[in-house]
Amino acid sequence: MNKIVKVLIILILIYTIFANYSFAANEPTIYSEAAVLIEAESGTVLYQKNLDEKLAPASTTKILTALIALENCSLDEIAIANSSALNNIPSNYAIADIHVGEQLTVEQLLNVMLIHSANEAANVIAEHVAGSQEEFAKKMNEKAKEIGCKNSNFVNANGVENSNHYSTAYDLAIIMKECMKNDKFRSIISTEKYTLPSNEFNEEERTFQNNNSLIIKGDKYYYEYCIGGKTGYTKEAKNCLVSVSKKNDMELICVVLKGENTENR
Repeated sequence: MNKIVKVLIILILIYTIFANYSFAANEPTIYSEAAVLIEAESGTVLYQKNLDEKLAPASTTKILTALIALENCSLDEIAIANSSALNNIPSNYAIADIHVGEQLTVEQLLNVMLIHSANEAANVIAEHVAGSQEEFAKKMNEKAKEIGCKNSNFVNANGVENSNHYSTAYDLAIIMKECMKNDKFRSIISTEKYTLPSNEFNEEERTFQNNNSLIIKGDKYYYEYCIGGKTGYTKEAKNCLVSVSKKNDMELICVVLKGENTENR
């Protein structure tokens, strides 16, 4: 199978969320402001649309938060949730019902952050790693530049809307490329469900399903070659997705930002 055929196969991934094919012109019609498709090992760009346009990344921000946590913490480290990590999260943003004083491992926080997109979990991680959310944002920007990002600026760990918080399709693909070198990260983003055990703050277990429909068997958007990813949505950012798919020996990273509804949805 030649490279062009492989690329066309993986572009089905974009179609299932934000695209509709125009086979006559042999070009995909992308219902997103920006998109990029790269080969994961080399970083070679196979497809792009406005790959360097600065846009709000929403919760795809959390892949960078996870990368920094994995590089600076052991999975069994205990982080304590402070009020500063739980306050000021808009009411319509995802949370994991974490309480002030609740103690969770870094591994637990990573799971609820990446699977459920829990915003307070990202803040708890940030404060645990750097002492404050502001200092963690500095680490985010340092790391982004270190791995080759050129058009991003991060001011928070979770992707809550802020005019100074932005990235690009290409930069997010580069961040995901780096994340995929970590086996724990790969395992978490491929997990369909995750459960936090009951504790003194929550009498019942908290179970969360992965927000990425591409890996949920039986879902109408299920894509058999997708091995994981991170979704995002805010009013400004609209639909965002950073995903990874693999067939045979080829692994590809796909990013779509500011996705609109398609003609069929």
